[in-house]
Amino acid sequence: MLKDGPREDELEVSARELRRINKIRRDFVANVSHELKTPATSLRLLAESLVEIIDEDPDQARYFALQLKSETDRLSRLISDLLDLTHLESEEKVTDPEPVDVRGVLMGVLSRMRPSARRKGLALRWRRAGDAADYTVMGDETQLGSMFANLVDNAIKYTPEGGSVEVSAEADEKSVRVRVADTGIGIPEKKLPRIFERFYRVDKARSKETGGTGLGLSIVRHVAENHGGKVTVESTEGEGTTFTVYLPREDQTR
Repeated sequence: MLKDGPREDELEVSARELRRINKIRRDFVANVSHELKTPATSLRLLAESLVEIIDEDPDQARYFALQLKSETDRLSRLISDLLDLTHLESEEKVTDPEPVDVRGVLMGVLSRMRPSARRKGLALRWRRAGDAADYTVMGDETQLGSMFANLVDNAIKYTPEGGSVEVSAEADEKSVRVRVADTGIGIPEKKLPRIFERFYRVDKARSKETGGTGLGLSIVRHVAENHGGKVTVESTEGEGTTFTVYLPREDQTR
């Protein structure tokens, strides 16, 4: 007896899903092309200007050289974030997870971020609840470091001088929870549902000023989900934003 083929409704669902996937791919390629084109155009114009004045106006030439470096750094960050995000999206969970001390990862991130906070006149604080708590999760230490670094970096970028950024962690028998809270500009409520989308920027002008790629929070979401966790956000415009990452404890993951 021959096996029945796919039903008409199944074929229709498959066709819709294929169209949806193709649209996602087209949108992604279009977004990447646009994001790469902007710094590439800036690099070309700056290089042309530098060539024209390099012998005539050393001070202006130096200015253009510094702008070239800034745009090159921006392009490098964009490419790096694109590669990281593509890798994360290709996996549904971490391959070869190992025990990771979240507290140790956070200490490393805070150590790297303190100079940026000091330059901006911000207080970067660490608060830990429960000295005897176990902060071990199963996962990838590099990915977790990238996730927390993106959150702290965002908090510093969008908090005005004189403000503060507080990182805290607590653990129970089921999960480790990390909060990154700032006293920054906040996010409008209507824009909160979209902030984890690729290339989405709450304020495009401010993102250009801060050098953001529009991929940081997408990376945060994918790292959390690939570790069996999640990330939530609460924000009040003009008062600040708090991101909370929930990661299952080592024994829960196993």
